[in-house]
Amino acid sequence: RAPFRIQDPWLPPPSELALDRRRGIPYIQDVIMDGRGVTSRTFLTRWRWRLLGVGTAGLTAVLCVGCLWPIASGRTDPPFLDKLTAQSSLRDTRRSGASRWAPDAMREAEAAMKAGLAAYRLEEVKFLPFRDYRGVRSALDMAKTKIQNALAESNRLRLEAKALADGALAEAARDTSRSSDVAEAMHLGAYNRTLLQKSKIALAEARAIYARGEFVEAAARASEAGLGSRAVSGNAVLAAARYADASLVARWTRMVSETAAWSRSTGGTAIVVLKENHRVDLYDRGRLVRSYPADMGYRSVNDKLRSGDAATPEGRYQVTAKKPGSHYYKALALNYPNDEDRAEFARLRRQGRIPPGASPGGLIEIHGDGGRGKDWTKGCVALANPDMDDLFRRAGVGTPVTIVGGDGQGVFARLVREHGAAAGARTQ
Repeated sequence: RAPFRIQDPWLPPPSELALDRRRGIPYIQDVIMDGRGVTSRTFLTRWRWRLLGVGTAGLTAVLCVGCLWPIASGRTDPPFLDKLTAQSSLRDTRRSGASRWAPDAMREAEAAMKAGLAAYRLEEVKFLPFRDYRGVRSALDMAKTKIQNALAESNRLRLEAKALADGALAEAARDTSRSSDVAEAMHLGAYNRTLLQKSKIALAEARAIYARGEFVEAAARASEAGLGSRAVSGNAVLAAARYADASLVARWTRMVSETAAWSRSTGGTAIVVLKENHRVDLYDRGRLVRSYPADMGYRSVNDKLRSGDAATPEGRYQVTAKKPGSHYYKALALNYPNDEDRAEFARLRRQGRIPPGASPGGLIEIHGDGGRGKDWTKGCVALANPDMDDLFRRAGVGTPVTIVGGDGQGVFARLVREHGAAAGARTQ
C-alpha cells in the first residue's frame, strides 16, 4: 500500500518528475532551465537557501578582502622603531641643553613629538583592520626633523656663546694681568687696590662658571672683571702718562747725556738713576761701567712734591755725605731739596696744589737693604747690599747724581702704550 502524500500545488505531479533516462537530469531542472511553469515566487521558494548561501559567501569574501587588504598593504604596521628613534633623539637633545640654548626650537620639537605620540596611541586603540599608521609616520618624521633642527640650533648657539666667553675670558685675563703688573710697578691707592682685587675674584668666578658650561654667564662675569681691571689700568695710566710724553722723555734723555758728557770731560764718576727702569747707572770717564737694580719710593710714578708723598725726586743732585753706618746698611746722602726743588715747591703752593703746613721734605739717600723687587721706600733709592758696597766704594762726596723718570722704554711708558693699543683695538 502506497503512503499518503500531500501534493504541493506549485509542483508538477509526480508522474512528471520522472528522470529523463537519456540525459540523467531531473525534469524539474529542465523545467527551470526552459522557464516552463516557473515564476519569481516559485524560483525564490525553491532557491532561497541557495541564494542566501551565495549572498553570505559573497559578503564574507568582501569583508575578508576589506579586512585583509589594509593588513597586507602595511597600513596597520606600527612605526615602532621610528617612535623609539624619535624618543631617543629627543632625550639626547634634552641632555645637550637645547632647552637652554634654543628654547623656541625645543618647544616646537616637544610639541611635534607630543602630537606624534598622541596620533600613535589613537591608532593603537583601534581595531586592527581599521588602523592606518601612515599619518603617524608623517607626524613622527616631522617630530624628528624638528628635534634635529633644535639640536643643530642649540649646538650653533652654544658654540657661539662659548666663543664669546673664550674671548671675554682671554681679554679679562690680559686686562687683569696688565693691572697686576701696574700694581707691582707702582703703589695703588686703596680704591684701586680694592677694585683690582674684585676684578681678580670676578675672573676666577668667570672661569668656574665657564667650567660648568654656562658660557653666557661666564662671558658676563669676565666682562665685569675686565671692566674693573681696565679702570685700574686707566687710573694708573693717568698717573704714568708723563712717562710716555715725548717732550719729557727727550728732556730726561738730554739730562742723562749731559751727565755722561760731564763724566767724560772731567774724567770723574757720575750716577744716573732711572726711576721707571728701576736702575742705577754708574759712569766713569764717560763710560757706563756698572748698572745696579734699584728699588724706588712706593709712589715714584709721581715726581716728588712735598714731604710724605713717598715719591723719589727728579733732578740734578750731588752726594753730600757718605754714611757707612746708615740705618739701611750704607748710604749716600743727596742735597735734596735743591734750589730748583724749593722754587717748584713755592710755585705749587701758590697754586694751591700743596696743602698748608707741608714742607719740601728731605733726607733723600741712595742706601742699602734693597733688592726686594718692588718699590717700598719713602722716596730714597735702595740697592742690594753687595751693589751698595760697590757703589759706595766708587762714589764720593760731590759725585753728581742725576735722577730722571726713565728713557721711554720702562714699565710706565710700556703701560701707557699697551693701554692705548688695547683701547684702540676695542673701538675697532
